[in-house]
Amino acid sequence: MTFELPAAKGPLRDVALQGGYLIGFSVQALAALARAVVHGRLSVRETVTQTLFVGRVSTGPSLLLMIPVGVFVAVSVGELAGRIGAGGYSGAVVAFVIVGQASALVCALMMAGVAGSAICTDLGARKIREEVDALEVMGVDVLERLVAPRLVAAVVVSLALCAMVTFGGVMACYAYHVYVQHLPAGAFLATFSQYGRTSDFVTALVKATIFALASTLVATFKGLHAHGGPRGVADAVNEAVVIAFALVFVANTVLSALYTVIVPAVGTY
Repeated sequence: MTFELPAAKGPLRDVALQGGYLIGFSVQALAALARAVVHGRLSVRETVTQTLFVGRVSTGPSLLLMIPVGVFVAVSVGELAGRIGAGGYSGAVVAFVIVGQASALVCALMMAGVAGSAICTDLGARKIREEVDALEVMGVDVLERLVAPRLVAAVVVSLALCAMVTFGGVMACYAYHVYVQHLPAGAFLATFSQYGRTSDFVTALVKATIFALASTLVATFKGLHAHGGPRGVADAVNEAVVIAFALVFVANTVLSALYTVIVPAVGTY
């Protein structure tokens, strides 16, 4: 069930109300997703449609963003390593930066900025056309019908994108290391395999999942509560992107701090 947000009586009150309603909506949406999966009510057709849609709008921008990020990391690492005479450790830095941090963040930016805005626009347009209200009148659970498939689609696409952009970023760094800096490929691969851990990649996948859920929950919340015509939908999209970015970076900071505490460092430099 959706509900109308009350009029704000001040900036702080508005922020508090929005945060409270977002938390409540998120709990209801995740519970609806669990019910739909357990009772077999999750729409497979809608889930596949949304997965293809989210993948189509996110894959290209993700790869185009990750390649320059990988080159930037390679250039920065190569310059610094050259100054201190440690060019052979570039693979280790790439393993930490690309695999552990950059790949998940690129996925988060795409899910929040590209896929999230598209989801919010779609649901917002349905809301102002009163399609959502019509579904509720017919007794259809909006959370199970509209939100749950998009949550599943976002997670599936985010996991796939994380693997793709990790590979693309590492390959960009490897190519720069070998063909631009003319350093031995063996040194890059040796340090990459030595300092790169499976747990780093698994953590990146966990981050991508959490970022996808957070971005999609914000996008669907704002879309289902859009009001005021097309301008209201545009405002909802802007708010959804800003809130999703903020949540993603806070979540990334917390998860990275927990990872460094739980998983010990490999070797010494």
